Amino acid sequence: MSPTPQELQVATGALRNEARTWTAEADTMEGLKTKISGLEFGRVDAGIFQAIVNKHTELVNKLSGLCQEGSQRFEEVGSTLQICADTYDAEDAAGKHNLDTLW
Repeated sequence: MSPTPQELQVATGALRNEARTWTAEADTMEGLKTKISGLEFGRVDAGIFQAIVNKHTELVNKLSGLCQEGSQRFEEVGSTLQICADTYDAEDAAGKHNLDTLW
């Protein structure tokens, strides 16, 4: 038994809500990247702790890169969910049209 138009609307609405959540979290990850990048400091800033500057810089760069990658992946998931919802709606509309012409 195929879903009713209301059931389909609820399902695709849930997909679209989830897509917005993933996209919002991509923005959150981008914000983290910016904050982490701001933690970098140079040898002058380090003072007597200059020995750890290289490792600290490596860590900041690694975490910043991971946040950037996470942001991109979250955006991709959101986009994919939106495409799925649009596809479901389009296929349902096309299927209905095809069934209407059979009678």
